[in-house]
Amino acid sequence: MRNLWLIFLLIAAGFLAACADKPAAQTPLAELPVPTSPVIPPTYTPGPADSQFNAIPVVTVTQAPLPTEETSTPIPFGADVVELRLTIPNLGYDRRLQGSVSSQIILVDESNGFSVQRDNQASTLLDLQQVLPELVLEPVPEGCDSCVQITYNLPFSGVAGEGWLRDAVLLASLENYFTITLGPHFPPGASIGLRRSASPYAPAHSLAVMPDGRLYRWLANEGQTAPVGTASLALLAAYEQLDPQALAQQYAAPCPGSALETLLLAGRDEERLIALVCPEFSLSADLQPLYVALDAAFDELLLNSESVLPRPPAAFPLDAVLDYQRVDGAQLTIFMDDTAVVSSRSTLPITTTLGSSQVISLTNGLLASGSLRTGLTTFLDSENDGTATATPSAPRSVLLVRGPDGVYDAQWFNTSDVAVLAELNALLDQILSLDTAVPPTTAEPEATPSATPTDE
Repeated sequence: MRNLWLIFLLIAAGFLAACADKPAAQTPLAELPVPTSPVIPPTYTPGPADSQFNAIPVVTVTQAPLPTEETSTPIPFGADVVELRLTIPNLGYDRRLQGSVSSQIILVDESNGFSVQRDNQASTLLDLQQVLPELVLEPVPEGCDSCVQITYNLPFSGVAGEGWLRDAVLLASLENYFTITLGPHFPPGASIGLRRSASPYAPAHSLAVMPDGRLYRWLANEGQTAPVGTASLALLAAYEQLDPQALAQQYAAPCPGSALETLLLAGRDEERLIALVCPEFSLSADLQPLYVALDAAFDELLLNSESVLPRPPAAFPLDAVLDYQRVDGAQLTIFMDDTAVVSSRSTLPITTTLGSSQVISLTNGLLASGSLRTGLTTFLDSENDGTATATPSAPRSVLLVRGPDGVYDAQWFNTSDVAVLAELNALLDQILSLDTAVPPTTAEPEATPSATPTDE
């Protein structure tokens, strides 16, 4: 029986071998059936171990990974990245800032508790984190309450420092940043304060007058305030005669490059903060005496600073109450102390003194005539939407008068029969008749008024 099964298997194997020798029937490509079930995409086959296309090792996952606990630390958006404090003891100046990871800065004035929050301050925080570690600070001299003192901390980098801040750029930058956010600082209890922002001629500078007459002055880019002085009698008298409540909230003129100024008037029924821009062309007659005295109080501070440049004289002087430039080239300027200066193309300047009643009568008459108005219209082109233009080619007469609301002005292209100018022309001719100077041998070019109320 076993032999029979062996014979059967041999016969079957031979039959299968014979079938394998015949080629299988080929089905045309066009007749291949199109699969209707989902097609399995080709898998990635890694190349040889030394192949450049096999840079990423193949990982075989045998089991789905179990959820793991989060190990990364959440970003502390509320954490501080910069902490800084600036103090000047003798001024009562104590301001600080703290900046967070979320680019938010909180500024606080510790002297009055006022605080402001500013968002999107990433650039400021980045600047501080770059500048502060490079800062070289000296110890504050013992007993120096006029020295600018700084304390800072960068928690994330572990850098901190404190000492006497004398870096001019950082001093000016911090003073400006605090001021534009918290407002100008004046010593607590000050009766008068004036702060000017930086201009092409000087860094920001401030002064304050205390009720007992002490005068504080300081430059924003210097690490120490000026020695305490005493306010002038003229300054104190002008303040006593002034009614702050009668003043406007702002006196401004369009003078390019002028500093922005803030005037504090306190110690009365109500504290006033008055904004000033280009005071030469905007101050009212009531505010003029006090401001002129404050401007004079800055002289010593500015003259002793190497960072201050000489400022050209203003076309309309700060202490002037009237300026008349006549079409024939003659000019009359009257100042608040009743001094009159007259010049012309053929004479040297003539200086004389007028009576106070005469000056008051003259200026009041001009303002009451209705021919002058505020706005400095003689410096603007009415056909060009009020923008400043070049000096007109046609000769003209220009009059500026400081009045109760600021500076009034007007112009005339023919002054031969202008009734409002009759008294002014008579005064001008009268002073010119006093001239005994020898006329210059070479005629000077005709003077024409400036086209914009800026410094000449």
